[in-house]
Amino acid sequence: MKNIKQIIHLIILCCMLQTYSQQYPVLTVTNQVLSTTDDNYSMKGNYSKDIGNIRNQVVGSWRYQTPDLLLELKIEKRDKELYRMGETFYDYKDIIIIKYKLVKNGVVLHDNLNSIIPQNNTGYHNYDLNFVSYGFYYDNTYKFGGFINDYYRQVLCSYKLQKTNLNGQEKLLLNISNGNYRIYGDASMYTPSQKLFSLPLGPILLDRVP
Repeated sequence: MKNIKQIIHLIILCCMLQTYSQQYPVLTVTNQVLSTTDDNYSMKGNYSKDIGNIRNQVVGSWRYQTPDLLLELKIEKRDKELYRMGETFYDYKDIIIIKYKLVKNGVVLHDNLNSIIPQNNTGYHNYDLNFVSYGFYYDNTYKFGGFINDYYRQVLCSYKLQKTNLNGQEKLLLNISNGNYRIYGDASMYTPSQKLFSLPLGPILLDRVP
């Protein structure tokens, strides 16, 4: 009897998974590099795919350091991430996720470099401490853009980045903007006497870490 129940539960689970996977079918596939010219890019059910592996140029570890600040980034790839808006619209994108360590005056404000970030299967973003810093191909000026979570100040910051070279050295140009952000912390955290961000505003140049 116990085995029969287990088999029934397994069948039900398989049916649920199959139903879930069929809820959001891929209707079209576009090359992420051509996002500005392909009309399907912004259509429901589209999968914006990194066909040319352009994310590889920024994937890896990067470091920015001054006498009183250390910022280390770890950029990883995440394929076919589901995004939903409302109850009807959805699409998929090949993205990058960003983990970082931030140290100011010898004090570690945040460090999730070695954290394992689970796949986002729901497509919903909770704008809070659990928000995953992410980005995707943006345009021909800045290759990638998205939101990075300033965990210490509890603010979501918009950013743009691209790989560049300076005197033969690989660099990452990062520009965190104060023009488009979302506050999710308690209102008491934000006063005129306090800086809104703990992350350094850009543009800044980070060195690749071997």
